[in-house]
Amino acid sequence: MSFFSKRRTIRLSQDRTADSPFGPIRISYNSGLTVIALVQGPGMPPVTVVPGRDRGTLSINQQVIPTRRGDDSRWALRRRTRTRTALVGDRSYELRPIGLCRARLLRNGTPIAEARGTLRSYACLRDIPGIDARLTWSHGLDPTDVAIGQAMVFAFGAGAPGALGSIVSFCLDVIT
Repeated sequence: MSFFSKRRTIRLSQDRTADSPFGPIRISYNSGLTVIALVQGPGMPPVTVVPGRDRGTLSINQQVIPTRRGDDSRWALRRRTRTRTALVGDRSYELRPIGLCRARLLRNGTPIAEARGTLRSYACLRDIPGIDARLTWSHGLDPTDVAIGQAMVFAFGAGAPGALGSIVSFCLDVIT
């Protein structure tokens, strides 16, 4: 039997687990042309995520969460462009990079989590920017905070790539 005539199976659904104050969070995703992920855990509302640093989207209970880039009045251009804000009811969630592969998650201006990513997250062919990120949670959270926070880090990644990462990415883009 020829190599080209063999049927190959492709695994479309993959699972990961992440730790949270409310128990393990299950992140189910596919790695096809359009990546879609579902973040869910005990007592948490399911959050659907379409990852992407520039155009990532979130929806909770099938209702789209408006997300936008950071505030234009900040002086740090690189961090401003990497900051993401999501509005859920009367709450405002902000994922703000604080260094190379690190980010802080804020709810209404109060820190609720610290995220640490890896340098592999900034590879040019990486579909999911926050797949390797680990979160350290604060106290006094509810399940919605944890679900939205984990989904935002999964969708947008943890931290800005820094100057060296930007230069390498630019050079790779020019070459290809």
